[in-house]
Amino acid sequence: METREAISETVEHLKKGEIILFPSDTIWGLSCDATNVEAVDRLIQLKGRAQHKSFIVLVNSDRMINQCIKDTPEVAWDMIDYTEEPLTLVLDDGQFVAPNAINQDGSLGIRKVQRGAINTLLSKFNKPIISTSANFSGKLSALTFQEIDSELKNQVDYTFPLEQKSKIKTHASKIVRIRSNGEVEILRK
Repeated sequence: METREAISETVEHLKKGEIILFPSDTIWGLSCDATNVEAVDRLIQLKGRAQHKSFIVLVNSDRMINQCIKDTPEVAWDMIDYTEEPLTLVLDDGQFVAPNAINQDGSLGIRKVQRGAINTLLSKFNKPIISTSANFSGKLSALTFQEIDSELKNQVDYTFPLEQKSKIKTHASKIVRIRSNGEVEILRK
């Protein structure tokens, strides 16, 4: 299967509110339409995740960031523009996504993806998607497709058919909390 065909098929599953298993810009992850309340609920149930824990939302453009965050601080734009590594920013006043994707304090974890199949997927889907590690809550994150629990693989609606053979060990993104007042806190190095 060609990448273009696999991306198109993945988009169709997202449009139906389904849960997909897909290689993000960091590690293999579980994803769904970030604007679909029912899909986000299904993802919470699948992972066995606490309702109050928020998710990371992937976007691929400044337009999507502006849709998802009410007022992005200047320091956040600087970090987005100058970072070389995948960086998740937790910003105040999340909006546009499903309410169950936003943290109880109103913040939203957001990461701008700029390359790879996930970037193409976001362009074709034209909406933000949830990205969470491909593991059951409380278990170790899988760094390769082979390490993902087979029970989890069997419970998703669609698995991206490409890039499964890669043995490259990846890592989760850095996470930085930036408050509306510009206060910065490193949550994960």
